Amino acid sequence: MTSSADRSAPGKPTAGTGGPSAAAMAGGAAAGGTAGAGVGTAAKRLAEQQDLQRKVDAVARQEPSLAWAAGLRDDETTIVLVTDVASGWIPPTVKLPPGVSLLNPAQRRRDTSVVDLLGAVVAAAAHQPNSYITEADPQDSVPGTGERARHGQRVDELGPTLIDTVGANSRLPRIVQTVAQAVARRYGAADNEIELFQQVLTDTRARVLSAYPAHAPKDVADWMLLAAIDALIQGSEELARYHLAWYLATAVVRHGGGKP
Repeated sequence: MTSSADRSAPGKPTAGTGGPSAAAMAGGAAAGGTAGAGVGTAAKRLAEQQDLQRKVDAVARQEPSLAWAAGLRDDETTIVLVTDVASGWIPPTVKLPPGVSLLNPAQRRRDTSVVDLLGAVVAAAAHQPNSYITEADPQDSVPGTGERARHGQRVDELGPTLIDTVGANSRLPRIVQTVAQAVARRYGAADNEIELFQQVLTDTRARVLSAYPAHAPKDVADWMLLAAIDALIQGSEELARYHLAWYLATAVVRHGGGKP
């Protein structure tokens, strides 16, 4: 059985202005999973859809102004979580619920809806920006227990690559390069330098969210790069690889030979 997300033409947006609501998309996914099924299968699909909605709500409470979706793949074990701020990248401010997988870094069409980003799924749930979110249930898993979903991205020579990438980005202030070199070479940055860096990170995040969904891709790319540096400040090479891999996959200008 397939959800409404399965039947959408690849690359065709189904959400946003004039499109169906999150409730309609989630309902369509549940309906697609239960149509023609027996009572037991219908109950199973309903339970799956409710679990997906809890996972979506867990991240939407943290960033309610973004669109979110989660879908169950046809292996009936893999749950994919996405947001459309950068076609699948999960911002560093969001703590992940347990049991989710994330999309691999890749350049994708910007007009692809958050549900279509899931690909082929048998059940789905979605949140549209600033729409209603239920309160967390005391039995819900605490967000942050699924952080390993961000692990596993490969970046050759993380430190040198990060330094070179920051050096090639002329949009960011000098303090970013100073801090990136300090943490990548493991000699540490001064507290006042980190404070200035954190302000750049905060301002970049605010610029993306205030303009969303008409945000500039270059601002999202800067946020990814800053998130990679911040992850090293916090001592996590795995998270730094995740954010830097996304930057390298999406920020490079593919036409015209320009730099990120």
